[in-house]
Amino acid sequence: MADYNTSLSRVRFGEHVHTQVRRFIVVKRKRAFCFAVYAMFYTAQIVTWLILGSPIFTYYGSATTKHGVVPDEHAIAYSLGQQPQLVQGESPLQKAPILIVMEEDNRALVPASRIHFAIHHPIQYNVKVKNLGHVHPDYLARFLEYWNMENSDSKQD
Repeated sequence: MADYNTSLSRVRFGEHVHTQVRRFIVVKRKRAFCFAVYAMFYTAQIVTWLILGSPIFTYYGSATTKHGVVPDEHAIAYSLGQQPQLVQGESPLQKAPILIVMEEDNRALVPASRIHFAIHHPIQYNVKVKNLGHVHPDYLARFLEYWNMENSDSKQD
């Protein structure tokens, strides 16, 4: 039985597991799965991931100022109608910002949203997903260039 006020669920044998919704940007399709990068960001009150293949992070609002984060592996992710922003104390990033077009009824990305190109995850096609948006077509070549730069052993057309 899940406790919907926390991110803990009780599973078989009475064990507890931590769960969370994640958003990704799909980068490369394979036969039974796709590679995606995290796209973690806050949307109002919840932490989520953009289902597209690369991850988007906010690092709890600190963006790339968080200790241990490598800024050169990140780009700003921002929603159509907004301007890309650095957070207080964040140095300019080498990778140019990437525009995300959110699907209708989805909240805009928060300013601390960052795409982490150096991490990619295989996601099986039987995983429950919701389409939250897509990389704007004018930014797709840049997005794939950055992914290829960080994943040189996985070239994507």
